[in-house]
Formats: sequence, C-alpha cells, structure tokens
Amino acid sequence: MTVKLTPHGDCLALVLDRKLLAEHGIDEHTLVDVSFAGSTMFVSAQADPSRKKQFRDALDSTNAEFGHTLKRLTDEA
Repeated sequence: MTVKLTPHGDCLALVLDRKLLAEHGIDEHTLVDVSFAGSTMFVSAQADPSRKKQFRDALDSTNAEFGHTLKRLTDEA
C-alpha cells in the first residue's frame, strides 16, 4: 500500500484506512511502535497488555494441569 503523508499542524500524519486497521484489530486506542532501519520505517501495533495477561494466565494454567504430560512427550520424542 502506498500512502501520502498529510500535514497535521506542525507535523506530518500517516493516514490509514479505518477498514484496513479494523481488520487487524487496530483502533485509535492502539499504541504503535515506530522505528527506522535506514530509510525504511516500521510501524507495529503493540500487543494489548490485557491480552498478554490472558495468554500468560492460560499458559500457566495449561502448564499446571498438563505440564508433566507435555514434558514426558518431549522426552519420548
């Protein structure tokens, strides 16, 4: 996708289509990281901290319940 930067006060804004952003779960509340490698700019949505906690809780629960069995499976492989 090629877009043009848009003047916004004393800055330039990168305007992205809302439908495209919504398809990726990004809205005006999503924090993004912007970084550069030479002349290439990377824009990455930060993970939602609550989803990260949900994942960690699910992983801990799975390991508590099935960790021993999973460990045995890896030892047998």
